[in-house]
Amino acid sequence: MPLSPSAEEVKPVRVLLIWPGTDGVAAGNFGVPQLVTIAGYVREKTGALVDIIDLYSERAFGPVDLTRIFSGPHGTGYDIVGFSCYSSFDFLKVEAIASIARTQLPNAVFVAGGYHVSARPAELLAAGFDVAVVGEGERPMVTIVESVKGGSPLRETILGPEPIERLDDLPPSDWSYLERYRPVLSRVAPQVQLYLSRGCPFDCAFCMERAKREVSWRAYSVERAVDEVRRLSAFIDLENTTVYVADALFGMRKQWRREFLDRLAAEKLLARKLWLLIRVDMIDDEDLRQFTAANCALGFGLESGDPVHLATIRKAGRLDTYLDQMRFIAARSRELDLPWGANVIVGHPGETESSLRRSAAYLSELFLDPKGTTGFLSVDPFRLYPGSPIDDEREAWEARFGCRFHRTSWWQDGDQEFLSEWVDPSSDLDYRRRAALSHELMAPILGGLGKNFVYKGVARDYFEAAIREQVGNLSPRYRLHFIGRYYAWNKYTGRSARAAEDLSRDTETAELLRERREDTLDRVAKLLHPSDAEAASAFLGSTLGHALLEIPRERFVPSDLVLETVRDEAIPLDGTGLATVSAFHAYARSFRLAGVEEGSRVLDLGGGTGYGASILGRLVGERGSVVSIEVDPRLVAIATSLLDKLGASNVEMLSGDATAPETLENACKAAGPFDAIVWGFAMEAIPASWGGALRAGGFVVGPVGSAESQQLVRARWNGESFEPHEEYETVLYVRARKPEEIAAPPASRAASERRSLPLHRSTT
Repeated sequence: MPLSPSAEEVKPVRVLLIWPGTDGVAAGNFGVPQLVTIAGYVREKTGALVDIIDLYSERAFGPVDLTRIFSGPHGTGYDIVGFSCYSSFDFLKVEAIASIARTQLPNAVFVAGGYHVSARPAELLAAGFDVAVVGEGERPMVTIVESVKGGSPLRETILGPEPIERLDDLPPSDWSYLERYRPVLSRVAPQVQLYLSRGCPFDCAFCMERAKREVSWRAYSVERAVDEVRRLSAFIDLENTTVYVADALFGMRKQWRREFLDRLAAEKLLARKLWLLIRVDMIDDEDLRQFTAANCALGFGLESGDPVHLATIRKAGRLDTYLDQMRFIAARSRELDLPWGANVIVGHPGETESSLRRSAAYLSELFLDPKGTTGFLSVDPFRLYPGSPIDDEREAWEARFGCRFHRTSWWQDGDQEFLSEWVDPSSDLDYRRRAALSHELMAPILGGLGKNFVYKGVARDYFEAAIREQVGNLSPRYRLHFIGRYYAWNKYTGRSARAAEDLSRDTETAELLRERREDTLDRVAKLLHPSDAEAASAFLGSTLGHALLEIPRERFVPSDLVLETVRDEAIPLDGTGLATVSAFHAYARSFRLAGVEEGSRVLDLGGGTGYGASILGRLVGERGSVVSIEVDPRLVAIATSLLDKLGASNVEMLSGDATAPETLENACKAAGPFDAIVWGFAMEAIPASWGGALRAGGFVVGPVGSAESQQLVRARWNGESFEPHEEYETVLYVRARKPEEIAAPPASRAASERRSLPLHRSTT
């Protein structure tokens, strides 16, 4: 007999928990213990069927198939999809993945949780998520499952905070949720994560821990904590793995800490190291001996070496002895061969040049001790995290220190790496000065740390890799990346004039770009003289070679293209692509074919922002002169200002059509007749009228042909006509423009709207 509907088996709720991978502090770790705990709790309380997908680890199997993932192993999809938005860096990623999932699971309840969600829950609802969870996720997820089971799934709802007061009430971690990834662990991450406690009651101004609302320190019982370690060890072969105890604050209570460390040492785990975070002012000699015996490595949020600045950033605790205690820890750790690391934040609001210099002096003493160190240093720029005390009090910090937060919702833009740290720390220290000063002061410390690192125990290579990573952050390429983003975002936010002024004073950027130009010009020399090393060297040592090296090409282009100026390629000056700064080799070829030398008088056609004219000005010297004609009056104004600032007094910019007789007549009045005419746009033929601007024996050099392809040609004016021209290599220049083509400045654009997830629409 068929069962009646009331007797039918209730279909279990299916839940998918998604870890998108993170670019935050949890990057490079395997384990997502927070999702494992939620999954076990929800299963125990509701009977729901829960799957966990780690999208970062999924890549080890090949291209990630989101359609397969959201279909589930059973092919029927999910009733609830929970997305972990661990940090603000994950926001766009989570939003994008969720938008894909929504098309496949239109009726599912979409849930977001994590630090960022806790700080900005309404923002997640506005983005189309059904539920935003503030704080810990176990109890809210049970509520969501029950709503689905009851037929009234939650929509447009904020849940939490609902913290777990007693962590032993949580079911033991069931790592089998991650069984799929165990075979690929060695390819996924060198480190696994584990949580033994929750909460941190301290109130550091930069930290977003308080976004979770419940900050009281709660830990597993010692017995349970040891069991959690055993469970992880049973699931993963820890012999070649570092374990990261990811607690916000490890072992705040001394009795718990001492007992756990004794038990941990007795376990004799095969893990290479247990890496954990603890406060400088919480531990003493006995702790250090216990950490050593338990095979631990310590991470400290030192934040600064300046006591005044430590007070400013609310590094609560015993500040009168804080830095002395760090010295003691460093010295004693060296004796015990105990590895440790310290993180400092440069450019925290309120930072000044003086505080940064005092901090660097302390750090130099700490890490470059002649006796060596077992510690390594991590240097991070300040990043504005939502939900941190400083985020809640921005106006007060701005009023007190004159700091400026340039992009307060930086996670909504696609350039989070830069925008998160785009802050002027104080009226005394802006972003660019902070960045340059950080390198000046920290580079000697980080650069010397590798040789001064005397730790001899296991996992030395792990810590050496951390040191190398920090040194890599000092590389010119790394620094230029952020410099490029700074100048680009000044343009994007309507501050091109500010960017140009900054660039004129930015000696760090000028030197870094000059070094890159030097490398590029070495290649250009070999391109010009592929089989003659002596000639290539002579080119680099010539006036032309020096001009290409020394003239700051970056000053002549839009501020978002500063980094492109080190490449041997043309750079557009506007959106049309018809006005450019030419490639290095193009100037070198044209100017040498034209025979430009000291004392020459040169007419430059298609001058753009004046970069080519500035090179010519160097070549002709004080006895020569250059007239440059540009059809776009706006570019002429830029060029005139730049050339004046760079001291190119022998160069004159004129506005007009370079092919018009009256323009040539004006040029001749200024400095003609000329020894050479060079042009930087495609001409179908050399106009005979140009000869009237030349002395007998003068040359014209430029591209002749169609808009699609030209030949570089040279022709000599014999006083009456151009002699048959000489053809050189095939080139591609922009076509000539007429004055009527020059567009008016674009009107201001309205701010673009962000697309959000479609809100739930029932299909029933």
